[in-house]
Amino acid sequence: MRLTAVLCKQHIERMFKKHWRLQKTRVPYPTEAESEMEARGIPIYEPNDIIEERREFVKVEVKRHEPRPIPRDHTHPFYHERICHMYRDHNVLLKGLDQAKILTKTVEIKTGLPVEIENLVGSQCLPDQDALVQRCIMKAHVFDAMQVKLPKIHDPQRPAWNFPRVYGITDKRRNDLLSSKLLQLCDFACENSADAVSSRALVQDETVFVPLEKDGDLIQFELTVNFLLNSGIPLPIYANAEEVEGTKVIPLPDLYPIKHTVTLERENIYQTKNIFPVLQGSQFPYIHTAVIHYNETEVKNIYETHVTEEQILGRTLLKSFAIAAAYAQQRFGVNVKDLPEPITIQCVQTDGRLFHFAVFQLNTLDLNGIDGKKNIFWMLPRIPLFSSCMYVKGKPCVEGYNPEVFCRFLAFCSNGLQS
Repeated sequence: MRLTAVLCKQHIERMFKKHWRLQKTRVPYPTEAESEMEARGIPIYEPNDIIEERREFVKVEVKRHEPRPIPRDHTHPFYHERICHMYRDHNVLLKGLDQAKILTKTVEIKTGLPVEIENLVGSQCLPDQDALVQRCIMKAHVFDAMQVKLPKIHDPQRPAWNFPRVYGITDKRRNDLLSSKLLQLCDFACENSADAVSSRALVQDETVFVPLEKDGDLIQFELTVNFLLNSGIPLPIYANAEEVEGTKVIPLPDLYPIKHTVTLERENIYQTKNIFPVLQGSQFPYIHTAVIHYNETEVKNIYETHVTEEQILGRTLLKSFAIAAAYAQQRFGVNVKDLPEPITIQCVQTDGRLFHFAVFQLNTLDLNGIDGKKNIFWMLPRIPLFSSCMYVKGKPCVEGYNPEVFCRFLAFCSNGLQS
């Protein structure tokens, strides 16, 4: 190959390497300048001592914009020697519904809902009601624009298998959308009633705090009510005085040797509060219907086991009791035990697909012992609104739609309205 002018050029990097290879062995020649300067009394300094400026650093205390967190020990201002058992939104009871009945001193006097509510099912309806409900389902489960990373998928049979991450609508967002749209449909269905608008008010995402004593234990409920429908007139009492007296002979479930406070959070740092979201003297002072959500990503067992059906039913009872108890303490005083009159509340718990309908009547806040007057709970098993809602071959589809669910939901919301 003929050499070109470019190939004949000198490689500068190679020359640098050769130069350093030869010069690295060079020994500096001793000039004896340092000894001569010392003999003549001339001081010698390091260059850095002259060039660099000497600074005296003063310690400056930096003021924090946020106060330091208070240690959660006996020095905390809210520390108490007495333990408080907390029940919050993410908690479930170990024994589910039976343990909730003992905690709230509640019994079931019959299977199903009261007859008065069953008679309201199907009494009102909307034109094209089923189509509207299915559209609400698709808006909440498919059409919403939220796309976030959902929790990891785990298969108990293959614990080491790494599934692809799924993006979509969170369960909290899905439940909020579905509940609000179903409540809006109920408003449309009840608009012909004389007092549909003038006697109702709706509050969303409010908190309820209720401290109570039971058999020497301090228990506080700190819960969120996703939707609370208030009314200008109270709900009727479904169990008369004779039936309430009959609860004295109905036994509570037996959990021996388990104590009724098992799986409740034990804390020494707490504040006992009495909080109810609706102020006293409001135009709509009476509680009517509560809609609560079961978000699978938030509600967990402390033993990392799956939440059972009984534990989900127990959540409905505890939340119904907490709302009614907070209202009773606001209305009759924080120290009330035997209520002057019973308080009734309707409750619906949903996870976006399954609906649990229940009615609770608060008769007493004296939770000590197993004897005496008890509270009353009516409920149905959880009912599916649909079986699946997804895209099938690029088309949104709702399969297994059950019209009974919205009919019962509408019966709850229309209860007490004049036609």
